[in-house]
Amino acid sequence: MVKAAIAIYNRTIIFFLLLFKSGRFNPDLFPGKGMFLSGCLFPFFFLLASCEKQTTPVTLPNPQLTLTIEDVAVTEAWLRLGAQETAAEQQIVIWRDSSEIYNLGGAIADTTLYDSVLLPAHDYTYRAELHKDGQKIVDTEPVNITTMDTTSHNFQWEIFEFGGVHGSSVLYDVAIVNENDIWAVGEIHTAETDTFDSLGNWIPAYNAMHWNGSEWELKRVNFYLCPNGTSPTPYPIKAVYAFSSDNIWFTRGGSIVHWDGSEFIHDCQINSVIDGSINEIWGTDSNGLYAVGYAGTIVYYTGQFWSPLISGTEVDLRDITGVSADKVWASGYTSSFNESILLEFDGRDWQVKKLSKPGNPPDPYIDGTIANIWASQRFLYVISGIGVLRESIKTGARRLYHWQEIGLPIGFSYGAYGTGDNNLFVVGEFGTILHFNGISWQKYLFFNLTNGPRLLSVNSSENLVVVVGLSNGGRAIIFRGAQ
Repeated sequence: MVKAAIAIYNRTIIFFLLLFKSGRFNPDLFPGKGMFLSGCLFPFFFLLASCEKQTTPVTLPNPQLTLTIEDVAVTEAWLRLGAQETAAEQQIVIWRDSSEIYNLGGAIADTTLYDSVLLPAHDYTYRAELHKDGQKIVDTEPVNITTMDTTSHNFQWEIFEFGGVHGSSVLYDVAIVNENDIWAVGEIHTAETDTFDSLGNWIPAYNAMHWNGSEWELKRVNFYLCPNGTSPTPYPIKAVYAFSSDNIWFTRGGSIVHWDGSEFIHDCQINSVIDGSINEIWGTDSNGLYAVGYAGTIVYYTGQFWSPLISGTEVDLRDITGVSADKVWASGYTSSFNESILLEFDGRDWQVKKLSKPGNPPDPYIDGTIANIWASQRFLYVISGIGVLRESIKTGARRLYHWQEIGLPIGFSYGAYGTGDNNLFVVGEFGTILHFNGISWQKYLFFNLTNGPRLLSVNSSENLVVVVGLSNGGRAIIFRGAQ
């Protein structure tokens, strides 16, 4: 347009010069040179200004396209696509390396995309492109991921049995500090316990066992009768939770003992705030400790005192896990197994995430009794009657591992624990020990379905797993697996 205006101006000047040369142009008709100039130049500037205004590009909002990584597991990745100002005739193409994995047409809003055909311990690059009429308009910066590697199913196992004399022995829980510092708790009756010594003193059963790196040592952790704190007694211990070798918490159900590295410190205060006996302990640190128990009991320790939390249920709570102070889950079931519950805590309130009971419609992901839970930084794992549910904490994306897929026969689950999404253990009835390495499940066959022990708890570190429970012969049993 500017060139056209210049051309018009040139032709106008030539026209006036020709008129002047022919003698037909009379400058006296104009007031002066200025009038002549303005008469000649004004149209040009007007046209130039008009052309300049019309040729300025109209700046429209650029299509905004972003691609980020939400989660990465062993064979899966979750991508977050951010898209704005896309139109119906546009397409968004998602690439993994040189492979097109998504072609999304129409107006696309922010969405999560799932890629599930990846290899373990492998590098991938993703990018997104916005296309219109087959032409790329805009693309994103590439984003790189490395999938997690699998872990080995190969453990060398040792089996230990204790007690079984003067009464049935059992281990309810276990906590690993390190490979040379492991605590298993319950009640252990031996040949020298449950009788009087030569001085007439009663010899109580043991309530703990400690692995010192070379052998299991029988221990007694004394509790006191609350609320007066009298009569130290090694009552059976229901649960143990360890942060470090000098920060370990034990409960017999109605009171707490804290090992600080030098002494066992008894705490009766929890007894005054619980409605039912404590079954399990979990926490982020000693100033953020949770305990759950019967009749929907949930209590919280601030580092100075215990306080009750409203669970909104009377179902017996038997397990608790979390990843932070505002991401905690608790689960439990009634003694008849006809009702079970999964609760979620957001840092303020406990809400029912799932209630399973007769008459409720079947759930394709969580059905039957909700037995156990465990959470990694990425996923919540829920063990129920139909299998193991893995749910993304960030995105809510779900995957169910059916028991048929894992392999039958499998006994009812009593414990679950792991170190990551590629190293999870589930233990239970009939000697059930399962290991998930990120891709596959391994069932360790030590016993057949009719004579296996009842395994009640499991704890693991990177290359070590310890499982505890009760053998068919009424003895406390420990499985110790190492790589």
